[in-house]
Amino acid sequence: MSREYAREVVSKIADAVSSGEVVPVETAHVSGVSFLTVGEYGVEFLEHLAVSGARVSVFTTSNPAAVDLAGVLGVDEAVAKGQERITKALRAMGVNTFFSCTPYEFVITRQRTFHAWAESNAITYINTFRDAWSDKNPGPLALLGAIAGFVPKTPLYTLEGRRPTVLVEVEAGPLGPLEAGAVGALMGEQIGSGVPYVRGLSLTGEGARREFAAALSTYSAMVFAVVEGATPNWKEYLEIADFREKIRISQGDIAKFLRNDETPDVVYFGCPFADVDSVLWVLAEVKKRGVPKRPIYISTSPGVYGILGRLVEEAKRYNVHIFTGSCLVVSPHTRKFRTIATDSLKAVYYIPRLHGVGVVPCRRERCLDLAYA
Repeated sequence: MSREYAREVVSKIADAVSSGEVVPVETAHVSGVSFLTVGEYGVEFLEHLAVSGARVSVFTTSNPAAVDLAGVLGVDEAVAKGQERITKALRAMGVNTFFSCTPYEFVITRQRTFHAWAESNAITYINTFRDAWSDKNPGPLALLGAIAGFVPKTPLYTLEGRRPTVLVEVEAGPLGPLEAGAVGALMGEQIGSGVPYVRGLSLTGEGARREFAAALSTYSAMVFAVVEGATPNWKEYLEIADFREKIRISQGDIAKFLRNDETPDVVYFGCPFADVDSVLWVLAEVKKRGVPKRPIYISTSPGVYGILGRLVEEAKRYNVHIFTGSCLVVSPHTRKFRTIATDSLKAVYYIPRLHGVGVVPCRRERCLDLAYA
């Protein structure tokens, strides 16, 4: 009965937003699984689906939770119990509880296949750097779509809906994670909606790609950009482009996002989750410099956490705390801090709004300097 219910709900949403048309999806990724963000009503909704016999019909993963898997982030008993109920309900429905915001690390998303993802940075990443197709599905819709096996056929599930409408010329680079995030944020603020075609964007590595995708979707409604030379099929997108405006982003524009006027009490990397190279870079730096005065927190995916192995324990001796399954955006542990330094523009946006904690945006080298200052 529950699958029929999901199909009926998704079909009714499709009636309202896509003239009743739907697309079958290969995978799904569910957001809104932190007890901090969904609360008791969200838990009850998930439990109701689970008890009614709802089961996902496609491979489905879950976003970060309020409680990390290694117990690094302390939370009170009510939050821990609420999160345990969420986890139990998700598992009962067949959702893989990896609690990662970077499912593209281990989920194969082929070009021009359909997916029902709900985490904006992950959607933007697979849309932009793989030309896999997902719209920004709200968390409940992504879950119901995973159960039903389809979602409404909104414009981003069509080639016409992915036609570039704005030409963006980046006159700076190569860009590290913070600068890449700044470009994404500037594009988001200046364009707001549409499909940007980005020329001259030079990203230094995986961390920069993640931060660009995360910032673009955080500071706008956009979850897809065509990056010249990086997006699969970018030449085809250029051929069908209909540019209605043009913007330029300079090094001076990027510099507006830098601030060095505050001293943090903690440094944070990993929003979105840090890739293995980023984690190893931090560990190499602290081994050269010695134990920092201020703690360094790094959130990463379960896969990277497993690869690190004994390095996780070794890092603790250098006041570096690596954890997985949660992050400082969705964990109430963050409220124990006064000011956080980070190279993530997404964290800069959400942490003050969700926790009332100050944030200092800085290049990762500068963030590390602040840990020793």
